[in-house]
Amino acid sequence: MPGVTVEELAGHSHVRLLAGLGAGGHLVYETVLTRTIEPDLHLVLGTPAFVEGIAAGDRIRVHAGGSFEVVQRGGNICLLVVPAEPPGADDLAPLRDTFDDLGGIVELPPDRRFIVITVPAAAGFDTVEAAINEWTVPRGHHWEYSNVYDPDGNPLNWWD
Repeated sequence: MPGVTVEELAGHSHVRLLAGLGAGGHLVYETVLTRTIEPDLHLVLGTPAFVEGIAAGDRIRVHAGGSFEVVQRGGNICLLVVPAEPPGADDLAPLRDTFDDLGGIVELPPDRRFIVITVPAAAGFDTVEAAINEWTVPRGHHWEYSNVYDPDGNPLNWWD
């Protein structure tokens, strides 16, 4: 996992974070793998799929109701890919190889309905975008950044 050591994985826990509003205006939560540093301070160990604004390696302060603030960035960007149809293992191999070469990791649930990619920002946005577009465009898949823009679409600039 980019930016997270084996020692940090030891003693992991989970926090329930607010992901937004779902159908019918109901609050949606995602359980995220973390390591507790202090009672309300957590190191994110697993990049979430639906909670926007964070990636593995970030330190977050969790508030009542599942809201949170980023205390320190871990240096990883998150991409969320929504495939037009679930990809097969052979189809994923080139994507995994490409992001392995960039120091990243490609993860997806067993039903393969989405893909989460965590990659160090040091790989460079041009390189990351070229890599993801090379795989997604021919397949008709959609992708987006999950921790690069604020809710109004402005760059967060945490990588500068």
